Amino acid sequence: MTIDYIPEPPGATEGERFGPPWQGVTLPREILDRHGAKILDPWAVGLDPGETRPDSTVYRADVLLVPGTVLRSDEAVTWIDATLADIGLKLSEESVVRARERDYGPGTTWVPAVLEINEESRDVRADAWPALRALRRALDGEPAERALRSELADISLDHLFVGSATSGIGSLNLGGEPATSGHAVIDEPGVTARPGYGRVPVTVVAGPPRRRTVEQLGGPRITVVMLDTGVAGHPWFKPVDAADAFLTVDPPGQQLIEDTHPAYAGRDIARLVGYEDLGHLPNPLVGTLNSHTGHGLMLAGLVAQIAPDARVVMYKVMHSDGVVPEEAVHAALDRLLARMDDGEPVDVLCCSFGGFAETGDPAMNALFNKVNQLRARGVIVVNAAGNYATTRPFYLAALSETAVQGPPLAPMLGVAAKNPDGTIAIFSNEHPAVRWLAPGAMVVSTFPPQFRGAQNATLSTGERASLDCDAVGPFCGWSGTSFAAPVVAGTIAAELTKTIGQVVVDPVERARTVIDTMINDKVVRPEVVPI
Repeated sequence: MTIDYIPEPPGATEGERFGPPWQGVTLPREILDRHGAKILDPWAVGLDPGETRPDSTVYRADVLLVPGTVLRSDEAVTWIDATLADIGLKLSEESVVRARERDYGPGTTWVPAVLEINEESRDVRADAWPALRALRRALDGEPAERALRSELADISLDHLFVGSATSGIGSLNLGGEPATSGHAVIDEPGVTARPGYGRVPVTVVAGPPRRRTVEQLGGPRITVVMLDTGVAGHPWFKPVDAADAFLTVDPPGQQLIEDTHPAYAGRDIARLVGYEDLGHLPNPLVGTLNSHTGHGLMLAGLVAQIAPDARVVMYKVMHSDGVVPEEAVHAALDRLLARMDDGEPVDVLCCSFGGFAETGDPAMNALFNKVNQLRARGVIVVNAAGNYATTRPFYLAALSETAVQGPPLAPMLGVAAKNPDGTIAIFSNEHPAVRWLAPGAMVVSTFPPQFRGAQNATLSTGERASLDCDAVGPFCGWSGTSFAAPVVAGTIAAELTKTIGQVVVDPVERARTVIDTMINDKVVRPEVVPI
């Protein structure tokens, strides 16, 4: 297995670049309704003279992400409500009360605030996009010395990101676009001669890789944090609360993520509960496995194969349908910063999700600033490139090469996917910031054996049956840049493990040195010794 670094990013060429640069997210109506979301249609929004038309994105329809300092200020809340009154909206009182009950650290914390319709208004839609435009327009007319001006300018949409499982790119049926319903299998086995990129059960006859004890290592384990679908039981992994378990969780941190769910007034919107991947079915009456069931365990298993001496801490921010609310990501990052301030180690952060932004890089400033606080502490951030076969920026991967003023930061990497033969996977995104290529097509890893959907084998005689892709078992093959990212994260963890026991080393310098080593030496993991 090799990981490649692209020394020169792909440049612009004459004519159409590979993949449609305008590619947007397409999600079925039932998923949008489940999360109280909508897709911003660039051609159906109002524009002021000279205003740039936005791009498509997915966001909670009636929620804004607001800095906590703003919601704690009576003056700021009054100004927001007065501004929104012109379009018949206001902030929900419950959102403001909940925001003021939270404990905030020294950095900026973004809080979801639900929009409500004013009592005297009629035929008004609570839409966060026109609400955000109204606030920005009003703020342009405010004096420069206005209190909390910069914080008010930071109010943004509550984006919904997506995981990187696979179904198909448009009508091409090539595999690669995030799956949105049912299981992620493109074709039933045996129907076509060409394999798809979807989730397929496989048999693994080897056991888990050998793991050295902390005493044998001579120092603390390297910590890889994953933000994904949560954990599930598997024969390879001890219980998450076992001593020195490879796969672990942070229940208090997970509770913070759960409590950050928007303060809806009695609306039934899907929420993240606990740290377990519960394998929720998209439609219990039909019963097929959800598109991203087992996604997080696949990621953990890939790191285990490459860096068994490390440990993985999983935070559940992704629903089993692949949707990742931005407020959950903020809560997880806030928790990581707080834990690091308390002396807890974090060495690598792996994010196998992303999305498109309506105004490009500026729309992602809040998250970028947050991950940069982790990078300033020496955390290497690894992001999946996305699976839309497009050149359109997919965040956060598209910010991986963005220069930041100030002291040096630990590297941030964007990772594309390779096929087993070394070619770039047809579904993988392309972007100048995506400089790393790792195996991501039909990789084999751990899957929750207790999850089984209602779909049956195509052919069965009782004792004999064809492959049942809705009964995956303890292992499966799956494709996506989602899985290329943990391959790189695991390789980084293995390289960092070599530094355990070194005399005091600046964490940022250590991180940069490890990545430079991986760039200069073609990385092969694991080292293969013929028998």
